[in-house]
This record gives sequence, structure tokens and C-alpha cells, in this order.
Amino acid sequence: MRRRNRRLFFVFTAIVLVLLVILFALRWKNKSGSGEGMPGAVKGASGPESGNAADGDSGEEDDGLAPREMVTFDEGQMHRGDLVLVSSSHAYDFEANAATIGLVNIREAQNFTYQVGKPEFEIAQRVMPHLDELVAACDAAVGTKMTGVASAYRSMEYQQEVWKEMEDLYGQEYAEKYVAAPGYSEHHTGLAVDMSIFYEDGSEGTFSESENAYWMNENSYHYGFIRRYAEDKVGITGISNEAWHFRYVGVPHATFMKEKNLCLEEYIDLLRTNTTAENPLVITCDTGTFEVYFTAEESIEKPAGEYAVSGNNVDGYIITVEQ
Repeated sequence: MRRRNRRLFFVFTAIVLVLLVILFALRWKNKSGSGEGMPGAVKGASGPESGNAADGDSGEEDDGLAPREMVTFDEGQMHRGDLVLVSSSHAYDFEANAATIGLVNIREAQNFTYQVGKPEFEIAQRVMPHLDELVAACDAAVGTKMTGVASAYRSMEYQQEVWKEMEDLYGQEYAEKYVAAPGYSEHHTGLAVDMSIFYEDGSEGTFSESENAYWMNENSYHYGFIRRYAEDKVGITGISNEAWHFRYVGVPHATFMKEKNLCLEEYIDLLRTNTTAENPLVITCDTGTFEVYFTAEESIEKPAGEYAVSGNNVDGYIITVEQ
């Protein structure tokens, strides 16, 4: 009886073990078939990690690259900035610049006292610190305190007065040669100044032949200014030699133009025909190293690092990226 019971016990135990093995095998098969817990397994598109339109995921396989951040220019951007070309062929866009020109009174904003031809003269606020530095450096270099501003920002109405005065005094041919037509003057930008020398009584001297004029011609680029109308560029600018007219464009651009003897028209053409985001112009100057390039696109990939955008007032945008 005992042997029979023992035999039944072994049989029963064997059956239980077989059943447990079968159940375990079935469970493992189901688990492995689902892909869960297997190295390299990928969940289906209907799983909890599938993308959706709200997340900006296209549902395509992730290439590991972050989405590109884009910069889109507004309608007026092509017509404003430190590098806009204003000439007899390219009018200044007053409307595009109305909200950004930011004029300040020179006498009220200057950080030390120097002569200004008229108390109402204004300049773009962003240029004011650079003008102060330019005047101070010139006076220090020549050993006098006679450097001053003979003309600055001009409204359309003011430019019309200047044109009429020159035409009445010297005739239409002279006015066309030396004075920009109303609407086509760099003085509209708030970025241009006519420099002069002033004596203690406030009267003006002859700037063109002065030591001040020579120094500024050679050194104004350190402060972001170019001599806009040079004698050897008359055929390009359409304006006769003006030793007194200086235009702010920013230190890197002024530096390159000075080094290569380019006027603004030539510089804009060079950027347009020779540079892209992939092939920028590299400029090293007093304030650092910059990459500069032209684009005609209205939307670009956001540059890495600090950057500035200026329209050229012709056909596109100039991007300046600090390295």
C-alpha cells in the first residue's frame, strides 16, 4: 500500500512539473513575440511613443538632428540697417525706418562738449557713442579741440532747403554735383555727418585741407565710419569729392572697406556676388572677428552666436555674425 501511494505521489508530482514547464513555455513565447524586453526592439507606430502633429513630429525616423531655428525678415528690413545704400539710384525709405531710426539731439547726447553747427542737429542714437569717440580721438591726435559737426540728420524738407540754396547760389549743375536730391540723401538715414573745424568764436574753418580731415580719412574706420565720397570713386558714387562727409557702417565693414579701398557701392556688390552663409567674408578688426555674407532669401537659418541684419536697400540682406 505504501509502495502504491509512493508511486502515485511521483506520478502526480511529475504531472505537475510537466504542466508548470508547459505554462512557462507558453508565457515566454507570448512575451518574446510582442518584442518587449528584447534588445533592439522597436515599438509600433500605434504605441505610446508615436508622434503627432501637435508635437511637430512628422512620424519619420529621427535623424538625431535638432530642428533648425529660422529667422524671417519683415517687409521693411531690406530698407533699414547700418549698410543701406542711399544714392541717386536708391531712395531712402522713410516709412520703413520711421520706427527704428531713433534720433537724438547731438548737443544734448554728447558725452563731452564739442561744436555742433546748429543746436537742432540730430543723429541716430546708436551712432552717438561712436561719434563721441571719433571726435575725441581726432582732437587728441591733432592736439586741438576744434573738431565738430557741421551737418547731420536731414528731413526731406530740410534737404529740399539745402538743394534750393545751392541751386540759387551756384546753379543747378553745381547742386546736382555736390548735393543729393531730396529723398536720395544719406543724411536722411541719421548715420551720416559732415565734419568741420570750429574756432573758439564758433566760426568754421576749412576742413578739407585741415590736419583733422587727413587724420579722419586715415582713422575713422576704427570707430565704424567711412569717408563716403572720395575723389577716386566719383564715377561710382555720382557725388564729387567730399573730405568732410562720413557715414557710419560699423567697425568690421568700415575696416574692410578701408583696407580694400572700396566705397559702399563696391562693398555691397562684393558681398552680393562673392558671399553666402556657407562661404562668408571673414573680417578681423578692432572689435573682434566677424563673418559677413549676403542673402536674398526672406527667411534664413538662425546664425550661431551674436548677429546683426542690415538690408542693403537694393535687393537683399547682409548678415554679420560675431565669432
